[in-house]
Amino acid sequence: MKILIIDDQTLLRTGMRLFLETISSDYQLFEAADLKTARVVLRENPGIGMVITEVKMEGLISSEIIQLLKSVKPDIAILFYSGLAERIFALPALRAGADGFIMKREKPADLGKAISIVGSGGKYLSVELQASLISMIDSDRQKDAMESLETLSQRERIVMNQVVMGKSTKEIAYLLNVKCNTVSTYKKRIYKKMNVTDTFELSQKAAGF
Repeated sequence: MKILIIDDQTLLRTGMRLFLETISSDYQLFEAADLKTARVVLRENPGIGMVITEVKMEGLISSEIIQLLKSVKPDIAILFYSGLAERIFALPALRAGADGFIMKREKPADLGKAISIVGSGGKYLSVELQASLISMIDSDRQKDAMESLETLSQRERIVMNQVVMGKSTKEIAYLLNVKCNTVSTYKKRIYKKMNVTDTFELSQKAAGF
């Protein structure tokens, strides 16, 4: 199988390459540090069947990344390998056309499993998230949290993820390269859509999901 690894950090791409080489000698690996290069690689190597990429690249989020990649190769399998919270970003990514989502903190064996499942045409979510989704069927509180989450835009999800992680407005503004009052506006929208009044309630509701 031919796999394209997209990440703007050379060390992470190298680590992913070394890991994949331990899984199978049949993998033919390609690398790209940005989405422009990735699209060129896909055009020049039509046999590539899978892309492994971060969920946020160059200011773009999952749906935009998927659109860019599939505009070159519509049937490409996409596995997001991310440091962003699975509970917040995985389902929107899969709905946008991704085939899997795995956190960077997961064990190498789980990454290998995700690659195998996605490479075989399946969909991958962690066991923990699958269990959480199943439990939602009988939980009104969690169902409410999920429905509220569905109303958030991709940028609002990114801000929410940073808020839940304890980042300050100033830190989030610096990370997203926007003004502090812009982040404050996002936070007000998030609180309203998630039906919470402060960061503590937001964290509790996100954890419930």
